[in-house]
Amino acid sequence: MIDTSPQTGRHPMEDDANQSDPQKAADSKTRKVSLKNLWLDPNNYRLIHEPEYLPVATESVRDKTVALRTYRLLAGERNQNIRDLIESFRSNGYLPVDQIQVRDLGDGGFLVVEGNRRVAALRHLAQQYDEKGIDLGRLDPSIFRRVPVVLYEDADELHHLTLMALKHISGNKKWGEWNQAKLLEAMSRDFRCTEDEIVRRIGISKVELRRSLRALSLVEQYRKSDYGDQFTEAKFPIFREAVRNQAVKSWLAWDDTSYQAMHTEHCELFFSWLSQEPVEDGEEEEATGFGDRYLEPAIRKRDDIGLLGRMLPDDRAIERLKKTRDLDAAYRASDLVLQERQETAVQSVASDIATLSQFAVRAEHLADLEQALGRLQGIVDRSKASGIGGVENRQVIHDRIDRHFTSIDVSAYRKLTHLRIGKLSRINLFAGANNSGKTTLLEAIYLLTRQNDFDGLIEVIRRRGKVPKDQIDPEWLLEQMVGDIRVTGSFDGQQTSVSARIYDEEDTTLDRSRYLQSVELAAEYGGFAQESLTRIFKGRDRETQADAIRWLCPAVYSSPFFLNEPHRYTGFYHKSVQSKSLPRIFEFIRAQVLPTLNDIRLVDERQRFLVDDSEFEFPLDLMSYGEGLQRIFFISLIFASAANGVVLIDEFENAIHTELIGRFSGFIHTLAETFNVQVFLTSHSKECIDAFAGNVEHPDDFSFHALVQTPQGIVSREFEGREFEHLLEIGNIDLRRAR
Repeated sequence: MIDTSPQTGRHPMEDDANQSDPQKAADSKTRKVSLKNLWLDPNNYRLIHEPEYLPVATESVRDKTVALRTYRLLAGERNQNIRDLIESFRSNGYLPVDQIQVRDLGDGGFLVVEGNRRVAALRHLAQQYDEKGIDLGRLDPSIFRRVPVVLYEDADELHHLTLMALKHISGNKKWGEWNQAKLLEAMSRDFRCTEDEIVRRIGISKVELRRSLRALSLVEQYRKSDYGDQFTEAKFPIFREAVRNQAVKSWLAWDDTSYQAMHTEHCELFFSWLSQEPVEDGEEEEATGFGDRYLEPAIRKRDDIGLLGRMLPDDRAIERLKKTRDLDAAYRASDLVLQERQETAVQSVASDIATLSQFAVRAEHLADLEQALGRLQGIVDRSKASGIGGVENRQVIHDRIDRHFTSIDVSAYRKLTHLRIGKLSRINLFAGANNSGKTTLLEAIYLLTRQNDFDGLIEVIRRRGKVPKDQIDPEWLLEQMVGDIRVTGSFDGQQTSVSARIYDEEDTTLDRSRYLQSVELAAEYGGFAQESLTRIFKGRDRETQADAIRWLCPAVYSSPFFLNEPHRYTGFYHKSVQSKSLPRIFEFIRAQVLPTLNDIRLVDERQRFLVDDSEFEFPLDLMSYGEGLQRIFFISLIFASAANGVVLIDEFENAIHTELIGRFSGFIHTLAETFNVQVFLTSHSKECIDAFAGNVEHPDDFSFHALVQTPQGIVSREFEGREFEHLLEIGNIDLRRAR
């Protein structure tokens, strides 16, 4: 609930806007003026969707024709737009909870900036009282001579827009989506306010701001098309949903730099579906005309956009839609019905298995279960063979890259502030004393690759707290999100960034008894911007709103603390099988760790890894072997899933014998080259660092970094591979103690 104090008439966010912009802050004064001296605002954003609306210069506000038209538009036919206020005044009298805010016009006149409906309702009652002597109920007629108003002196137009936005966009008296969007457009276009300034002034999320501005730009394209005369503000929610739906945006070739749909043919087709289409000679018999001359729009409401987005990949469905202009019929003709049936069946199977697992199954049912298990295993194997199986099926901005990160700047993330990392190579080792920020740096890089994916933020918090994914408490999760996040870098020759902030939303439609806080993620790469807004609740699932979730590149984070959860690596195993890298991994393990190894096989029904070892008659569970073998195997598996992306390995030396580290570093380099992967790893062991550096066969592909605590904060001391190798030869330096 927005708190507007009757004592001051100020919205708390208005105070914040005034403090952040003191030169344009208005000096608030309260006075009482005659109703006759209050002039309704003909340019009020509540009216811009009305067909009769016309912009009016300030000097014409008191023109009789303008004043009458403004009152008529505000009040509506038979005063339907102000009837609630009329009845409220009669029942309760005038309660100055929502104050009327005005601007001095000179000569005793005042323009109503906020409170036009209240003034219109008072004007109606005053007229009826004077002309017909109607009963005013509990309303004191003296109010007509002494209306309490708040006068803002020296306030510019931007300040007035801010006041309206606080009330009717982020406040509790919301306008329609079209009116809200036009006000935001004015702040952005006419007053050159930046996104951050608008967000700060009126307390909305950047996601909502950009969505409104994108929708207005698409509306402008529609208005310039052959169908432009059919636009009404009632269509605006459809446009707003269109720029939110990633499938529709991609189909229209939406450009976030110019805010334009670039695919002309698809754009015209989309506009046609939004509009009445004239019937021409030779129309297909299956098409139905209305009014003998026009076909009705195929897309009529916001929800139709979601259905269209799901249909776009199906050419047969789109051709059907072109022919019939019937969205439901086109959907029924598509493959989507079968896909949804498949999804429902999979969910049903998973639910039934969960139910069965809670009971002791009787012997007479075992044959049926074994038969079902065999058929289910066949389905799984067939899906894997066709390339459907595996993990990391995420959308990425680019499938193939030429260069990875060349620099990274952590402006704000936990203990790291203004930390710049340069001299990045294919393999990057970070050293330092305990609590020097090594793990924090890996997390920051991981968040940068995940862009606006909230699950990435959950992943780093979960790993840091060593909490299973299904046991995350929402209140604990918010407690771990300390401070804003800002990470930038240069990736594949383009600038990229990610930022996060936690705040309390003021949306009055939220169930505030369960609502905790919201997290906004904003990311950019090479001019492509994307955001997400996640609302976190207690006792119910969180909600994420986003036009799209796209990673910068595939990214896999390896930590030694999850070796006891081998099921987390099953997807990486399947990817390694598909990429045919598994034999190479076995070859390295056989040569360097376990000479008797024949195979390591994933047993699907148990999600465990079994080792075929020639020393033993039966396969053994991988967990029966030392952690060094497990760690080498699991680290090697992840490279196939990170192809053309990034691998992050925390505490590289953990559980791996020093004698193996040098040889394993060479194998990591081979895998990184094979899959075009950039590697970031940490260590706090001098033996590990020396072994790693001493076995570098390709020094240009390696770099070494020391994170050092200084009075100004944590900084990075950086050495290229050849440089660090030379320093080791002449001085046996300890990278961890660099200054």
